[in-house]
Amino acid sequence: MHKILSPVLLLVTLWMCGCTGIPYQGGLYPFGNRNAPKAKQGQSYARHIAGIIHERQGALDKAVANYTQVIRRDGKAVTPRLRLLRAYLRLGQNQEALLACKEALEQIPSSHELWIAFAELNHSTGNIDEAVNAIKKAIALRPEDLSGYGALVELQEKTNDLVAAIEIYEKLIERSPDSAALYYQLGINLTRIGDNESAKNAFSRVLELEPQVARARLLLALVYFDLTDYENSAAQLRAYLQDRPDDATALEYYAATQYRLGLPDNAQLSLERMVNSGEAGPRNHLQFAWVLLELGDMEQSQQHALEGSGYLLADLIFALANLNQAGTENWTGNPWEDRYTLEEIETETDLILEALPALYGKREVPEAFCSKLQALSEKFGFSPPLEFLRGRMLLYAEKYEEALACFESLLQREVQSKHIHYHCAVIHEKLKNISKAENHLLDFIKLDPDDPDVLNYLGYLYAENDLNLDKAEALLQRALALDPDNPYYLDSLGWVYYKQGKGEEAARLIRRAIYGMENDDAVLRDHLGDIYLLLGDKERAVAEWRHALRLDPSLETIREKIERHALPKE
Repeated sequence: MHKILSPVLLLVTLWMCGCTGIPYQGGLYPFGNRNAPKAKQGQSYARHIAGIIHERQGALDKAVANYTQVIRRDGKAVTPRLRLLRAYLRLGQNQEALLACKEALEQIPSSHELWIAFAELNHSTGNIDEAVNAIKKAIALRPEDLSGYGALVELQEKTNDLVAAIEIYEKLIERSPDSAALYYQLGINLTRIGDNESAKNAFSRVLELEPQVARARLLLALVYFDLTDYENSAAQLRAYLQDRPDDATALEYYAATQYRLGLPDNAQLSLERMVNSGEAGPRNHLQFAWVLLELGDMEQSQQHALEGSGYLLADLIFALANLNQAGTENWTGNPWEDRYTLEEIETETDLILEALPALYGKREVPEAFCSKLQALSEKFGFSPPLEFLRGRMLLYAEKYEEALACFESLLQREVQSKHIHYHCAVIHEKLKNISKAENHLLDFIKLDPDDPDVLNYLGYLYAENDLNLDKAEALLQRALALDPDNPYYLDSLGWVYYKQGKGEEAARLIRRAIYGMENDDAVLRDHLGDIYLLLGDKERAVAEWRHALRLDPSLETIREKIERHALPKE
């Protein structure tokens, strides 16, 4: 997925490198050939000044004409070429700019500035490999100039080449070991690839060098939380909240640390503080409802569940609150049976799972939910909404057999929902029951033929298991017609092409997928490595596998590929 051209780096380069129009007074001649005849120099300089004037007046076509005349008179002139590139960009003539830059480099291959410009222009057209190579040439020409490294790491971050970006930051830190800014950027990229231990060290170093960088303290607290070091996370959050008492993210995580440390009353106070500040969103109200439910404050818990769009949850809280009250022995039916569709419960369950387990326990939250749902089921008997919700919780907890039993009990009672088929497909895939997963996905598509996620799911399932590759291609083309830049769909179609032996097409699509992802992805890098091997490029294949292993060290199959295909060192 290509980004809209935003040539900030290039324009800054052009401004920094461009002639300001100060009259030449015997110093460095602003163009190329200092020994050219004075008449020629004078004509070139006049044209250059005219180009600057026209550019400032917005007459870009005339500026282009004047800069072109300067270049014809002096083929080694760098500054007019940079100004010409900028004029082309301002005219929206990006291809002309790229061709002009390529021509300039043929005549002046030693220009650091032109290689940087060439890199940005290639990036804008989606030619990432060419852009990276151009920046590396700029760095080789001027290794002491940090602008080349900055351009390279910016490009790598934009295209999700985060491992390469991390390596650049590490090299720059070797040269500038007391740069808090470099450690900060390194920490951010390390968190993006999930290397929390290294990120902890990076953000700690930032605070050693510059303790006033509050954002680094917050990020360090979040890293500690992900490392399950709740004591240190809480300590960093307390220090951060002294300066920024209403920061919603800090309050949210501080409440979670207190809950995890067995201090739910403190968690309640933190969430109250957030609500009173006006910064609380729906997910925070659901978190508050959960904490209050655990504390036994059913009335307030129900209210916050409603504030968080947890309508079924509010009904369940009400039922739990009154479960053992006098008079409930004569209850018939339940208060939610006819009030909710499974579509609504699916949406609400997604909200609950996004808001609670990561902060309050990936294992504990589903278990607590299932315990409460069991108590309600014992009171009211079988209930499709409760059974569906319990199945979702068990699936999240990776208790696949138990989750499958919930969903199959619904199908046996002829409860029809595409979501039941989707979750059954997920479970059967996990259990390696591929044909059953396929059947459930086909049943889903009968109910909803145009869901691109499910079209992608089935297409990828076929590709991953070397089944029905033509059907897989057709499904994925349908998905991409609905969402053309979705990186997951691009990867799936690329994987189909790989299985069909179409290496070049596969590599093109998976590179696009990588560029479009929110973060670098080990699976996509693994796929790209396999494709390069198919194309006979072992060196690039091993490089991608090493990249994937840096992103996810647990992938032993990738380690085996590297050992099998790595070229012997000379």
